[in-house]
Amino acid sequence: MAPIACGGLGAKPGGSGGDNAAGDGGASPGEAGPPSTSADVALLGTPMIFAPTTSGFGLNAVLAKGDPRALVARVRAQGTAAWSDAFPPEVRGTDIAQWTFRDLLPGRRYDYEVLTAAGTSLYTGSAVTQRLPGDAFTFALISDSHIGADLSFTNQGDPAILKNVSADLGKAAPDFFMNLGDMLDFHQYGFNDPPTTGSITRLAYLNYRNSLGDTLGHVAHYGVIGNWEGENGCYTADEIARSQQQRLLYLPAPGSSTYPEGGSSAQDYFAFTWGDALFVVLNVMGYTPTPHLLSRNPGVPTDWTLGSAQLVWFENTLANATAKWRFVFIHHTVGGAAANDDDSAYGRGGGRAAYVGEQAKIHQWMGQYGVQIFFYGHDHVFTDMVVDGIHYTLPGSAGAPWMFGQGQTGYAQSWLESGWSRVTVRPDVVNVQFLKMGGGLLYEYTLP
Repeated sequence: MAPIACGGLGAKPGGSGGDNAAGDGGASPGEAGPPSTSADVALLGTPMIFAPTTSGFGLNAVLAKGDPRALVARVRAQGTAAWSDAFPPEVRGTDIAQWTFRDLLPGRRYDYEVLTAAGTSLYTGSAVTQRLPGDAFTFALISDSHIGADLSFTNQGDPAILKNVSADLGKAAPDFFMNLGDMLDFHQYGFNDPPTTGSITRLAYLNYRNSLGDTLGHVAHYGVIGNWEGENGCYTADEIARSQQQRLLYLPAPGSSTYPEGGSSAQDYFAFTWGDALFVVLNVMGYTPTPHLLSRNPGVPTDWTLGSAQLVWFENTLANATAKWRFVFIHHTVGGAAANDDDSAYGRGGGRAAYVGEQAKIHQWMGQYGVQIFFYGHDHVFTDMVVDGIHYTLPGSAGAPWMFGQGQTGYAQSWLESGWSRVTVRPDVVNVQFLKMGGGLLYEYTLP
């Protein structure tokens, strides 16, 4: 089915640079953070850990200047003195160096170091490899950071909030964290309009990475596609490609063969097992061909879909699962039931939409195959609702300035606070905590 044109006011001309999928040679430090310098090369912000497995992890570094081929990286088990041999990166673009560390042990924290070929250290971080069944661990959740390409524009997420939330969760040292979508924001160019150039998306991803600060270099990142990432299914193929190409370069994620559970070659839905828990990440935006633009072009709540291929993969993944704990992650329900028709069509309402449209099928499967928690974002508040024994849990907002109350969401109880959530998983218990920015427990629940 061909995409149906969607967007609000029409994109304004703008953005810097061109659409070079390999990057535009590095953004200025004022747009994406101060560089770590040596004589010949400088990193732009913090390297990013991605797709950790039982035997390794990925590392993606962006350069502010210099040639990626001038870099090397090495690794060692934390607490040991001997480093591995340093090796060169895969050059993903004119400003991207990427490494895959292999032959590591599961469930251990490793130090890594990025250096120049001449031996100058540029950054030292750490990462945890995938844990085995029986291992206890914590992970963190944020959502709706809404970081744009131009940080001087005001009608978007506040990078200072994301920096503070990221620092809070970094201190807790979880194994990894996940952003449940709307990582980026393009209100500057219209309401849910696609960016006019790939360079705009690139700058937004660089600003997003910089706003996460040093946490990005010590806690592995997973992302969920939201309605502001520039990849909505109602855009044209070319419009989607502009943003998708930049995401694959600057925010890599697991591919279809990274984990046994598989997923999409576009890295927009995937699954993995960590300890005693299955994590299933879905994409409701990229496979819904109809626009949903509130009062302007609202659509209907039952239009939302995962698409046939993702839907089949999702059921098969649940049916073949062996992990005790099973979690689903998505930007919003595949349907909507908020406080009014427009917000319902926009996908708001969480557990209120458990029986709406395709979400009814997903809810049935979650009950049938033992999913305990459905984590989602989109509504910019903390809330939890239990439907047929399944928690529909929203972990707050990590940057968006818009907090949606009961008149829009329909939630009987919610917390209009910026913050994050910490989830502790043990073989016999799961604990979920809502934590406001700067500290303070808002709410928690436990799965026995």
